[in-house]
Amino acid sequence: MRIQVGKSRSPDCATAAREASQEALRGADAPVFALVLCTDQYDAVALASAVRKELGDVPWAGCSAAGVFAGTELLLHGLVIALFLGDDFRVGVGMGGPVSESPRAAGRAAVAEAVGKLPPKPPGHRRALLILPDALSGNPTEVVRGAQQEAGAGIRWAGGGAGNNLRFVRTAQFTQGHAYQDQVVVIAFDAREPFGVGIQHGWSPYGPPSQVTKARGATAVELDYESAFDVYQRTAASRGDALDAQSFPRFAMTHPLGIPQANGEFVIRDPLSVDPDGSVRFIAEIPDGSLVRVMEGKRTDLLDAAAGAATLARKATPGVLGGAVVFDCVSRYLLLEEGVQDELSRFQAALGAGVPVVGCLTLGEVGAMGGGVPQFHNKTAVVVALPG
Repeated sequence: MRIQVGKSRSPDCATAAREASQEALRGADAPVFALVLCTDQYDAVALASAVRKELGDVPWAGCSAAGVFAGTELLLHGLVIALFLGDDFRVGVGMGGPVSESPRAAGRAAVAEAVGKLPPKPPGHRRALLILPDALSGNPTEVVRGAQQEAGAGIRWAGGGAGNNLRFVRTAQFTQGHAYQDQVVVIAFDAREPFGVGIQHGWSPYGPPSQVTKARGATAVELDYESAFDVYQRTAASRGDALDAQSFPRFAMTHPLGIPQANGEFVIRDPLSVDPDGSVRFIAEIPDGSLVRVMEGKRTDLLDAAAGAATLARKATPGVLGGAVVFDCVSRYLLLEEGVQDELSRFQAALGAGVPVVGCLTLGEVGAMGGGVPQFHNKTAVVVALPG
């Protein structure tokens, strides 16, 4: 398996589709599949039509994102297309939804359709699933749970929430040559050699453990039977940091919540705001009754985590790599700012200088830490290394 990457910065849908497709298709022999990632400035329906015209009979799928990249080049307005080539793997694509109505059922339906389009898995082949949910319309944590229920064990998991350039209006999911909303797209791969997946975030505990004693979906109402913000504020004060509701958004960017896992890792939850009653709203679900800790992270920690995720993916894939796909949280970009170039360079260096890399800035990420069950993460980097 190998990928060829094409890109375009053109704001025009037809031009962008033509430039990215032609670059990806150059010299390609019998392409099997194309992953299409774009920023949200395009009209999704018009872009899908233009890409469909350029790719012809090549099956493709993808989503919108807050940014896309090819190698170490970040495009905050653009389109990237990764063309998958080879004869030792098979691809199936499925879609489920509406995510806003029944997210778990959407995840199950998308996996069932994607896997149903695969031929019978030959002995020894390994399966990987890329999950691309609409992260704004429903509960993406439930989408992942549904996907895992349908797929079963022995799967390599990766993916990210379809997003936009932080205008939080709507996202786009692409499959069957068309653009959709409020859906989840699943891309299923069966390959002779395993996909390597690495996932790291770089956040470490800042405060003591607290229990979520009352939660509503993505809102932590009480921690240790007190308002969630009071506990956040007291934790900050114990470390010498003054915190009020006005300064909370800035503080929260570098102090998310961590949910401890049995393997010693933490699933990160990104805080958004404080409600008048002291509740704290997050990007994704806060499980009622769970233990949580306020976390912290420095720029160097985030960069080391990027390299670590890529290194884990590389080590889990035998032989020469055919390419890599990266799902990197948009909030990491907001923290690193110009330093995001260093992060992209760390991904590339850990994977190898000549390895084709494509990726996007997501609203949440999908991955299984320590080889466990897949979960929906925030402020995290997920790297998928493709066997060559």
